[in-house]
Amino acid sequence: MAHWRVPMEAAKVVKQMLKWMEPEKSLGPICGVQIGDQFKYRSQLKMIGLHFQLQSGIDYTNIEGKNLALSVVDAHRYSNKSASSDMLIYCGQGGLKFLGRKFPPEDQKLKRGNLALKNSMDERTPVRVIRKLEGLKKNEVFVYDGLYVVNHYKEKRNEEGNIVYKFHLHRVPGQPPLHQMMNASR
Repeated sequence: MAHWRVPMEAAKVVKQMLKWMEPEKSLGPICGVQIGDQFKYRSQLKMIGLHFQLQSGIDYTNIEGKNLALSVVDAHRYSNKSASSDMLIYCGQGGLKFLGRKFPPEDQKLKRGNLALKNSMDERTPVRVIRKLEGLKKNEVFVYDGLYVVNHYKEKRNEEGNIVYKFHLHRVPGQPPLHQMMNASR
């Protein structure tokens, strides 16, 4: 078994032994999860209901007939940028080469997760942000960064000439800064 599949298989075993109750998808904060909480594997994010997608960076659900974004994971697979500690420019999903696919890159579409982020902007609903951070000795962790709102998005052409979406997420005021929480946990 490939080493990257081990956490997913372990999660299946935990679920089969009824030690993991499937949480419901919900907007906003997750009970018991605090800013700065760290997770080794994406399967852990799913187990607690923070982010249900094991590979996709945008998690969403249908609420009252409209898909709304619940969370995003900045795992450095796309060209996401942090303009400041309170802002994230998140590249939409789809269209790009990923995991060795041999298909040529194509335009991103305003559907699935991209449409959910746009709808979240329209509805002003909060989106949970999880960031992948490099630790000591290349140990990577996923860190919960708090709630953000999508302020706007842009449709741009990348270097290859394909359309990509750039979503501008701003941190909800009044939350403790992530860097402060990370320093306090050391």
